[in-house]
Amino acid sequence: MGAWASNREDGIRNYVYSLDTTVNPSTYKTLDKPGYWGVHAIGEVWAEMLWVVQQRLIGTYGFSETLLPPIPNADGSLPPNDFYRPQTFNPLTGQANPLVPKHGNTLLMQLVLDGMKLQPCSPGFFDARDAIIQADEILTGGENACALWEGFAERGLGVDATVVGSTPWGGGVRQDVSRHPFSSC
Repeated sequence: MGAWASNREDGIRNYVYSLDTTVNPSTYKTLDKPGYWGVHAIGEVWAEMLWVVQQRLIGTYGFSETLLPPIPNADGSLPPNDFYRPQTFNPLTGQANPLVPKHGNTLLMQLVLDGMKLQPCSPGFFDARDAIIQADEILTGGENACALWEGFAERGLGVDATVVGSTPWGGGVRQDVSRHPFSSC
């Protein structure tokens, strides 16, 4: 991306998105390196983390070429589609539960958007990670907690990751932690 704008054949990113750490070695600790203090470089590391999490969900639920849900009918119902899981209902109230995207990439898109509504203003990596995990708890009852934690932990944003001397502009010294909170994952 951005090969023309950056006048670099490889574009604006330092690494392509990849599960292979020899191709993309980015972790939470990468943010301590020179050149990783700007918003685009910070975003490059965050996007790699989301890529890893997404690949875990795609491994479980598959991939959809369609990122957008179907347009509702005039009465608000949805036409037959392959975007959402079958509709479920609250057994106590009979009300429809929120629709859950069926595929891994569309599910992560929904969790990220829902997580953005849950996180505080000016979120950091921990806030955003926790909000995505909370969004999954709300939407699916937490069925993806292991996959989410494992994906974040794989890139150093595990349960015990820290930043010492944090500043509002992203400064501090980070500690990568690849541990997640579940022993049964």
